[in-house]
Amino acid sequence: MADYFLLLDAALFEGRMRPALAESWRRRSFEPCRDFCVSLLPRVEDFTRRYHVGEGEPLAAQVARGLVFHRDFWRALAGELLFHAADEVPEFQTCPDTLCCLLAPEHPRERAGPRERFAPIQQAHFGTRDLTFGGIAYRPDHCGLNDLDDVRRLAGYLASVDPVCWHADDLAPLPDLAEEDRAEELEIARDWFAPLRAMYERAAAKSQVVVHEFL
Repeated sequence: MADYFLLLDAALFEGRMRPALAESWRRRSFEPCRDFCVSLLPRVEDFTRRYHVGEGEPLAAQVARGLVFHRDFWRALAGELLFHAADEVPEFQTCPDTLCCLLAPEHPRERAGPRERFAPIQQAHFGTRDLTFGGIAYRPDHCGLNDLDDVRRLAGYLASVDPVCWHADDLAPLPDLAEEDRAEELEIARDWFAPLRAMYERAAAKSQVVVHEFL
């Protein structure tokens, strides 16, 4: 399994994608999604070409042609649309447990649980809230959302962090990390923190939401 960060235009996500999927679930019909799927077809084709996705026709294309509603298809469509609508799917390494140990040692280092209780560094990784469409949770515990206000808040938080202040001994609580490996792990955390902070700076500047999905 892998972690994915998806950066989506906030106006597109909140103004079109979320309402379309919510209404689709409410009506048990893909008709409310049809126009949105049609508008995304150029992105779908580009995504399929760039990532060599060739296992069957994308659901967005099937919905555009009149696919009959099924709740399993609905969840799969939501997952596809997140990737197709994303302006950016940045690829970088993450070390949430290490960063949580450094920045929020009092918090349990786990993905599950109420997201509002997460420390800011955990919310930056996993989302501040579950991703929902009209009250229907999409893959709870596996997909989280940071809306535009969250993105701006977390961008400010990450900008305030000074990795120079971190010390190898701060990693002592990590149960599987030997003492002789702490210095190396600290340098990895510093290296991997930088792209996380940069991603939130970009998202805030471009008015994007950030979705985290664990697949």
